[in-house]
Amino acid sequence: MQKYFQFLINVFKYWRFKFESIKTSNSLVTKHFNTWSQADHQNREGLRLALELLENRPAIIVETGTSAHGTDSSRLFDGYVSRFGGRFFSVDINNYPSRRLKLQHSSRTEFFVSDSLSFLSSIHEVLKLERIDFVYLDSWDVDWENPTQSAIHGLAEFKLVQPYLRKGSVLVIDDTPNSLDWIPSEHRDVATKYEQTYGVLPGKGALIVKELKTNMSVRKIWHDYNCVYLFT
Repeated sequence: MQKYFQFLINVFKYWRFKFESIKTSNSLVTKHFNTWSQADHQNREGLRLALELLENRPAIIVETGTSAHGTDSSRLFDGYVSRFGGRFFSVDINNYPSRRLKLQHSSRTEFFVSDSLSFLSSIHEVLKLERIDFVYLDSWDVDWENPTQSAIHGLAEFKLVQPYLRKGSVLVIDDTPNSLDWIPSEHRDVATKYEQTYGVLPGKGALIVKELKTNMSVRKIWHDYNCVYLFT
């Protein structure tokens, strides 16, 4: 019963949020983190900068890892397309995140329950996409004791979306720290060994960061706990 009442409260909050006057992506980010997340969340600044790059234009946004808590990114991207236009597609292997957001998203948003690699492999055929303006990679939680699989999965996702990224496209990757300070202290020895082996700290986007270091058509905009790239 308590979960049902919380669901109703969230539905009410969503519809109130939906009709608030928000004119810019910066205002949207501020309102989002104050309403659905934390005002000082570690992902806030990276996402503010990333969405600002879209310049309040209609955008095709693709997310792997539909949000269930924390940043609540799926709500944020739904908020963007509902105000500035475009479409938002999110995929998760678990059906809980999309069920959680039932009655709490616009008609411009579509959720899929699937393995992210299978989904990304079919986006041209299923979604008829030729270009993606904004990609958010946030699937396969990092096991800090054994971070390799998450990074391999992240790189595989990137390889599948890379053909759809054009000049002006934005790539954001969560859980990709640039400092040991972000990594639990009991796993820092593992992280240090990982960095010695791969040249980067572990994280969902570790191998993507390594690959993009020498890519002259991509500019790194931000890297703290999440990282943001602009394709040029």
